Amino acid sequence: MVKSKILLAIVIALIVGGCGNMDSSPEEETEKTPAEMDPADLPQIDAFQNEYSRELMVSTEPVADGYYLMRSKIDAFTIWFPEEAAFMDNASGVDGDHYEKISFAYESEEENRGYVVGFQYNYGGNAKKPERLLDNLRERWDYEEEWVEAEDDHGLTYFGYTIEDFKGYQNYVFMGYKVSSQEEPQAMEFLYVVSCLDKEAETCQIDLAEEEEYLLQWVKSIEFSGTRGNGGETADE
Repeated sequence: MVKSKILLAIVIALIVGGCGNMDSSPEEETEKTPAEMDPADLPQIDAFQNEYSRELMVSTEPVADGYYLMRSKIDAFTIWFPEEAAFMDNASGVDGDHYEKISFAYESEEENRGYVVGFQYNYGGNAKKPERLLDNLRERWDYEEEWVEAEDDHGLTYFGYTIEDFKGYQNYVFMGYKVSSQEEPQAMEFLYVVSCLDKEAETCQIDLAEEEEYLLQWVKSIEFSGTRGNGGETADE
C-alpha cells in the first residue's frame, strides 16, 4: 500500500465568549481556533501541524478517545478525525458549495496495517436518489451481495465490502453511502481500503469485523449541517 502523508483533523469553527468591549472580563475573551494558534502550541499530530487541515479543526480537545472534531471546508458536515490518521490535502477539495471530498491515510508498521479512506459529500443530485449511487458502487467494485444498513440519529448508511486482488495481494474494500435524515438532500459516499503493509509477514491478518466496527464508528460520527458555507439554508433549493 502506497505510503501517504498528511493528516487528519475534524472541524467546526468554534468561537466562545466575549463582546470585546472595554467592560469585558478576561473570561469573556474570544477563544482562538486551532487555525489562529501557534502550531507549537497545538497537539503534535499531522492534523494540527498541516496548514490545510489545521483550518478545519474545531478544537484541540478530543471529541472522543483518539478523535478530534473536524468541520468541512464548506460547512456542510462535521466528522471525527482519528488522531493517528494523516489528512491527504492533495486528494481533497471542494466544488462550489455542493461538493466536497476529504481523504485520509494511516500506516502502522507495528500493526502491519494501512488504510486509505475517502469521504465524498454531495448536495442534491445523487443525494436524492441513493439507489443510483449504490448501483454505481456495485458496478465499480463488482459487488454482488445485499447492502447492509446501519441507522443513527443523523442518517441511514448502506455499506458492503469486497476483496480486491492487486498484483497478487489482497485489499479489503469497504464502500457505502450515508443519506442525511434531514429534509435537505445531502449524502456522503465513502470508500475505505485496508491492507497489510507487509503481505508476506505472519502478522498479515485483517479482522473484517474489527475493521467494519472501526469504519462505522467513523461514518456514524458524520453530522450534516443543512446549511451552505454562507450560512444559507439548503432546504428550499
